[in-house]
Amino acid sequence: MPCLVSPLERANGILRLHDLPLRIRVRRHSQWLSVYEILPGGGTRERAMRGYSAQSDADVQRLCDSLVEQGRSDRPQLWTALAEPSAGSAAHLAAPCWPEICAAVVAFQRGQGVNMNLVGPFKGKGYFCLLPADRAATEEDVRRFALHTSESLKARLEDPTATLLPMATHRQGFRQKREVVSLLRRAGYGAIAPESLSEELKGMVNRKKGALVAAGESRRRIPSTAAIREWLDQVVEEDPLWGWVFAMVATYGLRPHEVWHIAELPDEQGMVSIGVAARHIKVTKTGFRVALPLPAEWVNRYQLGGENGEQRLEELRRRYVPKFVNEDGQPFDPECDLVKRCDNNERLGAVCCHKLRSSDAKAEFELKTKLYAWVETAPAQGKKKAQKRKERCVPYDLRHAYAIRARETTTWNYADVAAVMGHSPEVHRRTYLSEITGEQTKASVARRMLGDQSEAA
Repeated sequence: MPCLVSPLERANGILRLHDLPLRIRVRRHSQWLSVYEILPGGGTRERAMRGYSAQSDADVQRLCDSLVEQGRSDRPQLWTALAEPSAGSAAHLAAPCWPEICAAVVAFQRGQGVNMNLVGPFKGKGYFCLLPADRAATEEDVRRFALHTSESLKARLEDPTATLLPMATHRQGFRQKREVVSLLRRAGYGAIAPESLSEELKGMVNRKKGALVAAGESRRRIPSTAAIREWLDQVVEEDPLWGWVFAMVATYGLRPHEVWHIAELPDEQGMVSIGVAARHIKVTKTGFRVALPLPAEWVNRYQLGGENGEQRLEELRRRYVPKFVNEDGQPFDPECDLVKRCDNNERLGAVCCHKLRSSDAKAEFELKTKLYAWVETAPAQGKKKAQKRKERCVPYDLRHAYAIRARETTTWNYADVAAVMGHSPEVHRRTYLSEITGEQTKASVARRMLGDQSEAA
């Protein structure tokens, strides 16, 4: 009768019987076996064991015997010395490999307690986890990751002759790749993710933006207040839930994912609370804040509060469930965990984007009622007047419209607007007010200056 237990399973069973925190693994795209260690305190490390072939059952048993013998010694932590050095390479062995880097980056980001979405390439079937474990990580690995699409990178791993496709610099994915490079550097791996690489990637984006500005292209499609109101009226009729969601985004200038994290619906003054007012609980991008409605009459027009608001919020959370985790990335348990984070904000925001406009979503998932804005471009050759065209909006355009509406129709200074929108005054001035038109600036100055004079009179 054939043996149902593989040599690898048998070897790991022996390690388990000897109570060793070590396991032998066969890693994809590597010719060598690797050893995975669980460190005291919950950390992990993994090292490729050169000289122990992943294709040899005898080497599996030989490595297992060596680990058991090393575990009985006075210095069991020196199991990494069992690997045979390759030609010319004490320094090569000292250089970190991708399994070690992946574990360290995930642990680092968990310790920071922010944006665990960035560690996707470092865990599971992420790109860096698929790279060979038997060689040192290089800057070229990181550069290749940043400049090419994920699909073509994985295809290249399967077939070395596959073509690598360049990543479009205007896509959200390219921005995330830049943040991944920055994360590697902050986690202590600046040797393979130098500042010069980040500057190079930033320059690629700036060249794209410069070309758009030179062509008179607007980076945002900012719909007018009247266009938003007319569109919301139709969406509420088409889909009451999503009508309520987008009305919340437009009325309070929310980030799309923040709708899931509304702590208090509109009160008598129309104010809503976003997130939880505790330093150890951070379920949104910038933590707890209070948001104000603009215009205030939309609160009643779209029934954002009261019983309707409670029902819509409950339905939204039931359809698309927020994933809360503790500081270790494990499911949050209110009975024993203090730290609470939301691990899938990016996915929740993507749901909103796909509802409004997305090249990735199925057409039937999108709302039938579209939101458009007029975009002004540079005059055509031989023409004096600027050209205008209609383009479809995305959810973040509603947030930008709120910022411009606040500038145009209120006497709030931009630091106050930045506070209720959940970012710094510098970000507000540089990013959100960059799209304001001359007419809107004139209306803002008239309201602020002439309004003050009339009050003084």
